[in-house]
Amino acid sequence: MTAFLIIGAVGIVLVVVSLIVGDVLDGVLDLDFLDNDLFSISSLSAFIGAFGFGGALGLALVDNMVVAVVMGLIVGALAAWGAVRLTKALKRSEDAASFRSDAMIGHSGRVITAIPEGGYGEISISVGGHVRKIAAKAQAPVASGDEVWVSAILSPTAVEVTPVASGELSP
Repeated sequence: MTAFLIIGAVGIVLVVVSLIVGDVLDGVLDLDFLDNDLFSISSLSAFIGAFGFGGALGLALVDNMVVAVVMGLIVGALAAWGAVRLTKALKRSEDAASFRSDAMIGHSGRVITAIPEGGYGEISISVGGHVRKIAAKAQAPVASGDEVWVSAILSPTAVEVTPVASGELSP
């Protein structure tokens, strides 16, 4: 039983190390060679930890090493499957929350660097919880600190803005 508990503890240590070091460990070890998260640090550490503790539980319930190993394999496989599913769900939510420049149209922002006539300045804009600093151009000069709204996308890194007149609501 001690061997199973040590294996389970190694799995927990791997989880803690992967939380601290992050994706660096995956990159150094290059375990995700099939590009499907099956051999990522999170899935391997989940398998190792669950195998160890599942095997110890199996050995405690039935004093038979073969049953303990089979139970450890089943519990470890289920934990690894859960880790893979969770990793894929987290990656999917990261992709859905990515910032798109066309989502800025109609949003208001604040001028950080004054926008000269015919030139570019900078604005700060918050869209979908993402705060960005982006280059901005306007038809007329706009002073730093003024509120503007985005009227067009000029490029992935630049927008056209229209000043918000005092008392006027942005579209």
